[in-house]
Amino acid sequence: MMGRVGKGTAALAGALIVFLLLIGQTFGAAKVGLTVLRVGADPDFRPVSYSDASGKMVGSDVDFATELAARLGVPLHYEGVAWDGIIPALLAHKIDAITNMVITDKRKEVVAFSIPYIVLFITSVGRADRPDFNPGKDDLAKLRVGVMVSTSAAQALEGIPGVKPTSYNTVADEYNDLMLGRIDVVAIESANAGYTTKSIYPGKLRVTNQDLTNAPSYAGVALRKEDTALLQAVNEAIKAMLADGSLARITKKWYGDARLIPNQ
Repeated sequence: MMGRVGKGTAALAGALIVFLLLIGQTFGAAKVGLTVLRVGADPDFRPVSYSDASGKMVGSDVDFATELAARLGVPLHYEGVAWDGIIPALLAHKIDAITNMVITDKRKEVVAFSIPYIVLFITSVGRADRPDFNPGKDDLAKLRVGVMVSTSAAQALEGIPGVKPTSYNTVADEYNDLMLGRIDVVAIESANAGYTTKSIYPGKLRVTNQDLTNAPSYAGVALRKEDTALLQAVNEAIKAMLADGSLARITKKWYGDARLIPNQ
């Protein structure tokens, strides 16, 4: 008799836990006004977001977005979107968020940003066979500079007098032209520069570690300005990820350095 009661109680407790979890997810979904979090990202920007050998999207942003969606209580739909059209896709409600975007005043005119969760700087990449070639900000006007369109690096170059860069739609294209000698240097965000030169182009490309702006850049989650409830929920989730170490684990996994997390 006691055994049956014990088993019944355990089964009831288990069912109650499942029920509460489902209620929590439903409440979370209602709170942010979503049934699924649709995130758009550059499909080839390592290590932030890219496709592995099986075609699955992976990267630091995929891990971050997965954790974020779980904390919002909704499933995640993550897809690659051409970077030059990603903000229009957000504004057209084709996606709900861009979970890794450098915060700039120009972008703030059209989208809302979460609190920042990673800090970067704009640097340059050159060929490995030119180890002493480390152009700084003041050298760029005399060089053939490549940059990817609609990036914080492209915006940074706009503020450097005399620089007339060649624009590219993908990182792979600008690196290919660099290796072929068609351009002298690529201006790019530090996170991508460090990862790609070591993992994809070892012995071919190198990071100069020159800071081209003398000011750090901060990345956050971009949302539509009208989605105020979602913005509040995203900020709360990021703060929780900072507090429990989840964000530090993701950052260390992909960049090897949790110090990329800014002080809040």
